[in-house]
Amino acid sequence: MPCTAASKCTGTTALVFLLAAIVFVSCRSPEPSVGTNGPEKVAALTLPAPQSSASSGHITITPQIVLKEPDLPAANSTVPLPQPSLQQDTPLPIEANTRPRIAIIIDDMGYHQQLGRQFLQLDLNLTYSFLPDAPYTGELTATAFETGREILVHLPMEPKDASKNPGANALLVQDTPERLRQKMTKMLNAVPHAVGANNHMGSRFTEDAEAMQVVIYTLKTRSFFFIDSFTTAGSRGLITAQHQGVPTAPRHVFLDTIREPQQICRQIEQLIAGAKKRGWAIGIGHPNGATLEALSRYNLERFREVEIVGAHQLVQ
Repeated sequence: MPCTAASKCTGTTALVFLLAAIVFVSCRSPEPSVGTNGPEKVAALTLPAPQSSASSGHITITPQIVLKEPDLPAANSTVPLPQPSLQQDTPLPIEANTRPRIAIIIDDMGYHQQLGRQFLQLDLNLTYSFLPDAPYTGELTATAFETGREILVHLPMEPKDASKNPGANALLVQDTPERLRQKMTKMLNAVPHAVGANNHMGSRFTEDAEAMQVVIYTLKTRSFFFIDSFTTAGSRGLITAQHQGVPTAPRHVFLDTIREPQQICRQIEQLIAGAKKRGWAIGIGHPNGATLEALSRYNLERFREVEIVGAHQLVQ
């Protein structure tokens, strides 16, 4: 049967569509699978090395543990305290003509070797809080000590959300006082050169007054101070430390609840504003690329308006 013009056009069109489909399928790359179990992951991210770093390499962010609990108190909220007579939000006595003081604590140190080194190379007087069971805690605390950095123990404590893993050997409300002391001793021994501690997670644990009494007393036997990270408005850490005569202070601002450099810079502004209002303020950040970039590129003139000090200088 002879072919008509219409049939030739139809055949040509079908062939074009078939070839296009083959090319589309062959050029597609498979979508990466995202696991739903296990610790929180962050994608690999490469940023320029900080200006103060001696290295000209790049920073690669590797998978990391959960850095914070969900539903934290607002990052720049006023810290609620149970007794006005023990208020820690009042101005510290400072000499005339001195700048307001801030402490910036970098929590969760010890899980990222390269990133940890980059944070330690920042030309800022930061305080570093190390997780006791992290694989690079020993190495990085040695570097921190050699360069005169202040070191804390980041004590993993039980959160309210059971799906969030605070880490191995975390302090649990169900632990007996003796078990808590054993865990504490092991943790404090695992972080050489530490002079104080703060809590990792702990929204459930820090609300338990009896459990916190054991923790604070153990810190007292080491002459450690305690920074209450305030992962819950009901924390008893600050008040317990005050009752036991352990030097203490609260966290005022979380810098990187939102991991975006510009937002972190805005949180630094909140920290500085708070310090100018009360004479001092404490902020907490975490070892991630966004925080590293923000601290590396933040306006140095603004930093010169305050004095960045070790956390031990702000406890009472």
